[in-house]
Amino acid sequence: MGLCAAAAPLWGSPGLLLALALHPALALRTHRDYCVLGAGPAGLQMAYFLQRAGRDYAVFERSAGPGSFFTRYPRHRKLISINKRHTGKVNAEFNLRHDWNSLLSHDSRLLFRHYSRAYFPDASDMVRYLGDFAQNLGLHVLYNTTIAHVTLDKDGQAWNGHYFILTDHKGQAYRCSVLLVATGLSVPNQVDFPGSEYVEGYESVSINPKDFEGQNVLILGRGNSAFETAENILGVTNFIHMLSRSRVRLSWATHYVGDLRAINNGLLDTYQLKSLDGLLESHLEDLAIVKDPEGKLHVTLRFLVEDANQSAEAVALPQDDNDNFALRVAYDRVISCLGWNFNFSIFNSSLRLSSGGALSKKYPLIKASYESKGSRGLFVLGTASHSVDYRKSAGGFIHGFRYTVRAVHRLLEHRHHGIAWPSTVRPITQLTSAIIRRVNEASGLYQMFSVLADIVLLKENAAAFEYLEEFPMQMLAQLETLTGRQARHGLFVISLEYGRNYSGPDKDVFFYDRSVGYMQDAWQSNFLHPVIYFYRQLPTEQEVRFRPADWPLPRPTAIHHILEDFLTDWTAPVGHILPLRRFLENCLDTDLRNFYAESCFRFALTRQKLPPFCQQGYLRMQGLVGTEHLRRHGVESGLLQDYVTTGRTPGHHELEGHPLAPGPTAQPLDTKKHEL
Repeated sequence: MGLCAAAAPLWGSPGLLLALALHPALALRTHRDYCVLGAGPAGLQMAYFLQRAGRDYAVFERSAGPGSFFTRYPRHRKLISINKRHTGKVNAEFNLRHDWNSLLSHDSRLLFRHYSRAYFPDASDMVRYLGDFAQNLGLHVLYNTTIAHVTLDKDGQAWNGHYFILTDHKGQAYRCSVLLVATGLSVPNQVDFPGSEYVEGYESVSINPKDFEGQNVLILGRGNSAFETAENILGVTNFIHMLSRSRVRLSWATHYVGDLRAINNGLLDTYQLKSLDGLLESHLEDLAIVKDPEGKLHVTLRFLVEDANQSAEAVALPQDDNDNFALRVAYDRVISCLGWNFNFSIFNSSLRLSSGGALSKKYPLIKASYESKGSRGLFVLGTASHSVDYRKSAGGFIHGFRYTVRAVHRLLEHRHHGIAWPSTVRPITQLTSAIIRRVNEASGLYQMFSVLADIVLLKENAAAFEYLEEFPMQMLAQLETLTGRQARHGLFVISLEYGRNYSGPDKDVFFYDRSVGYMQDAWQSNFLHPVIYFYRQLPTEQEVRFRPADWPLPRPTAIHHILEDFLTDWTAPVGHILPLRRFLENCLDTDLRNFYAESCFRFALTRQKLPPFCQQGYLRMQGLVGTEHLRRHGVESGLLQDYVTTGRTPGHHELEGHPLAPGPTAQPLDTKKHEL
């Protein structure tokens, strides 16, 4: 209950007076329609969309400025998100495919390429960029405000049946209709085993290579932070051993940008080229570390130290029984680089953000729409939302979640403000060109492959279509509810996907015949390529849930793969466009080609059903406009007869000098640009 509602009985209720005395924040509660936790990239991206829409919102940030994570991490300051400043293209949407750091905005000055010339930028450049993004766009951020607790306040008048009550470190309370959590992953992942107190964490270990000169170092972990740490000290240590439960996952093999990147994998060279360093696999929970009187650290097995009364000298070591034990050497340093977890501590259990499962210890429990499974109106954004596409796509990184944040905003606009998902309606004759344009330019499809998809909703009799961009694929069954658009006459789903058996830590992605070059084999394409699904009706939730393994969607009525292309340029008239057009025509049972008026006139006399282009153009006197330039082009290309040289007179339905379309004589056009 808000302050105004409580004002009437304020003086007549001793219980209420006592409650206010004990909880003064209740009397100072501030309401916001939207509360965003965290002013990192995801929080600022959502703030931008909310501000552009004119919504009531506030961003809560515990630090004095945005992007506080990047003020400290990565520890060695080099980002692994690429900053490709040159592509040879001028299309801004296409260029975002290769810009992994910029947030979405209307201001071209707020592109990351203006902040760094480095391909792998310094983290301080990201801090500076986020600061300018927040300031230049005038985003509403409350800095130095640490939210210490979040709980629910049930209220039937609230948008979602309850309000979210946020209490900061000063006891000030804020009431929010919708809570958008963009706090990232900030809690170091730790494994509890005997001797773990001797382990230094990635978050605090020295980054000065001189501190490791001549030392034996053991690193726990197998991700980019582990290899980043190793890369920093590789040239000064005696040797580095790296221990993890799983084998190394190379990003070029898995096509997952969160796996080991080439920029950090120097240790793989020194291991395989016999330079003392090495990688081992073992479950960390089965190990233990003991310190000898000289301060050296020894790795042993957990069951050997279960007796807590034993001194370090008395603990048996594996090499006592097996003189070939791999980790029999003593180490000077053991460093833990095991990644990060979501901070659940500030959220009341009533929010039900965690189920206790293995993955939900790292990430909050959310739906494919990024809404919490336990609390309606609570959405998780950015890195913390990565459970939706973990190790599948780029949703945990800026170049991916800038698009999932926009998708969440569009869902909220429809749910709470009645604004349907943005769309464009076009005649069916433009369907092929619309799809070709999007698969060649769209960055959201390109980065969030197999997660976000464009949706084409067919109108009655397939005379037109409605085009929706970047909808979460796994929410397809709820498309009408979430977008406010109707899918009554069939639909196409357009996504980008890798080949089903091409990605994985054990895959050889450089095998000799890895590419497909023939149209009839397009379905076997391995590299990222467009896939179009056709459904006669919207799939049900059960069909989506029980879809075939490794399929992003249920089995469609028909499916088409556009042939993979080395340049990721799907504009070849014969190899890409023609097969797509024929697929669409087969699904729609119509002819999607464009025709000159002469052909439409002939079809009108010889066919019962005219192609859509003739119906929408010729019969409505909206065909191609005749000009002298087009007439000459038609004659020179052999498509038209030269009536001037033959002496024939154009017929009644032909423009003077050009038989392209009926109607009055076209007015002369100023330029060839207008003519085309």
